[in-house]
Amino acid sequence: MRLRLGLLFAAIALLYAGPALLPGRALLPLDLPRDMLAWKRDPSIRGRVSNSLMSDPIVQFSVWDAEVRRMLAKGEMPWVNRYAGEGGPLFANPQTALFSPFTWPRLLFGLYGWALAAMLKLVTAAVCARWLAREMGAEPRAAIISAIVYACSGQMIVWLLYPHTNVLSVLPGLLAASLRLIRQPNEKHALFVILFAALITAGGHPEMLMTGVLGVIVFLIAHCERTHKWGLLGTIPALTGAMFGFLLLAVVNVPFAILAYQSDTAAMRAQMIHPFRYWTVISQIVPGILGSPLQSELDLTALPHAEPFTIRAGAYIGAIALFAVILCWRSLSDPLRRGLKIGIIGLILSWCIPGVERLFHLAPLLSQLALEYCATPFVLFASIASGPALCELASRPRKKAGALLILGGCLLLVAGVLPSLPPLRPQLVAAAHQVIDLLRARGHLQQSAAVYEQRLTFYLAAAGWTALRRIALPGLLWLIAGVALLRGKRSAVIAAALAELVAFGIGYNPAVSLQQAAPMPPAIAQIRQMDPRHEWLIASNFEVFPANLGTNYAVRDVVSLDVLMSKSYTAQLREAGYDSLLHTIPKQLSPEALKALGRLGVRFVINPDGSVSEIPNAALHPMPVNARPEGLELGALVSLLAFVISIGWLRLYRSTFDTIPNWSDVRS
Repeated sequence: MRLRLGLLFAAIALLYAGPALLPGRALLPLDLPRDMLAWKRDPSIRGRVSNSLMSDPIVQFSVWDAEVRRMLAKGEMPWVNRYAGEGGPLFANPQTALFSPFTWPRLLFGLYGWALAAMLKLVTAAVCARWLAREMGAEPRAAIISAIVYACSGQMIVWLLYPHTNVLSVLPGLLAASLRLIRQPNEKHALFVILFAALITAGGHPEMLMTGVLGVIVFLIAHCERTHKWGLLGTIPALTGAMFGFLLLAVVNVPFAILAYQSDTAAMRAQMIHPFRYWTVISQIVPGILGSPLQSELDLTALPHAEPFTIRAGAYIGAIALFAVILCWRSLSDPLRRGLKIGIIGLILSWCIPGVERLFHLAPLLSQLALEYCATPFVLFASIASGPALCELASRPRKKAGALLILGGCLLLVAGVLPSLPPLRPQLVAAAHQVIDLLRARGHLQQSAAVYEQRLTFYLAAAGWTALRRIALPGLLWLIAGVALLRGKRSAVIAAALAELVAFGIGYNPAVSLQQAAPMPPAIAQIRQMDPRHEWLIASNFEVFPANLGTNYAVRDVVSLDVLMSKSYTAQLREAGYDSLLHTIPKQLSPEALKALGRLGVRFVINPDGSVSEIPNAALHPMPVNARPEGLELGALVSLLAFVISIGWLRLYRSTFDTIPNWSDVRS
């Protein structure tokens, strides 16, 4: 049974990452820089890239990986990226996730390791979710369905190449281990709690960690209060073990906390207010209603000022699965309903209801939280509940439910097919012209109308394909599920629900040929010849040459593209027109801005046309020192103490908890 489950989960992982295992490919949008001005030079040329939204894996994570490998090969500890700004933190930056097993394949195998890391995440997520579903009372078959829904959920897929899913993959394991420890107190289960808490802390995304762990803690408190003989005291073993696991990573988190406190982003986040995310609400049902950033699809995000696709689709678990959870609410067990209530609260918070975000900003720690990550508990508990709900929904013929799915499926199917019909082409062309004019008026499109007129053929073809995939295909699957419900075909209903999820996420993380990778741009080759000793820094706008990419070519950039730049350094950059929200300098620099950059050591500026300008009399700034981060010693001491105390706690565990009569007794 375990072998078959492992093969099933591995097959699902192969659907998403398998193409990147082929020779000469990588699960990374290596072609993305080709559409930036340092490579194409002419802004009127549009280079279609595999996924235009996934810049972070290219300009941050893969760059940090490369520098870490380079430093380790020299026998140096990767404390600081000396080619980024004042010295971009590596070890103390949790997003480098140096202690996470999901990062190690990338460090060991380079670009080829990205596919292995993604598969490891997906399989781990499925295994942990199945375990949690069983702990929460799901039958074996229902638990497998829950595992697949969780592994294929929107949050897992859109963040698959990010540290977010380092946390998300093992989050169900922490709750499952905690429930097992509460029910069966022993040393082995206590060790599992510690290990899973350490793994999610090492994952590297503090906000996903915060929201996920808060959801787990609230569930454990509510669960024990209702079911455990000792009430809230029943959570003590699990919370104690989790605390030890969190503290094991203090060696990273203490220096990170110091950097975060000193950063400019910490002050800015408390002032940011987001509007109500109504498109995110709609995307719970049809996540592709505004298209997607994939190469062959149309992305209409700019038109209604919607959030990016990753945020809109993050809480998606499949419309059919969500329909089953709603319809079968009363049939679900108490633990599943309890978790769903917590998840629903988190989901509503993630929509940025007016006024809610302001309340969060009153709390010192919560003020740093981006509310979209509050959807994490919903994804967790709704995915776990979806397996039992789908099995219950499909257990017998349901005429009303089937009719609703058939009606919704027909409407979506018609809406998705219409844009591809030739008789409607004139209306589509007219609508496209209106959209282009509107976006140009709003400043989202910078080129002349003639440029977009030339691109119109692509836009129309992409619109047709996008409508077919993102609207018509889900509608077809709803239709199949509805007919299957009418006829009592249990397997067909479940298959349609899972197919809807797979169809949503397949290909979102593209396998790009290494031959399509962006080469060194001419401007960087010129700068390397002019400054072979790395004595000076460069500056450019993000759309020209993104900060951090210079690290790949051993070129120092005045900007470090992360959220940990200090307030003092950011203040100096602002004198050059630096935008703290976009993390970039302007395309056109004033004489005052050029002088400010020169004082920071910038001699070379990459212009929008790809040429290189020199700033005369630029100050010499020495290469940053690869120094240990502040707070490392304190963090290491806390980690060591946590390790020693946890070992002692595990050894005393049996004599402490197992000897207490009826510790794990639960009330019926």
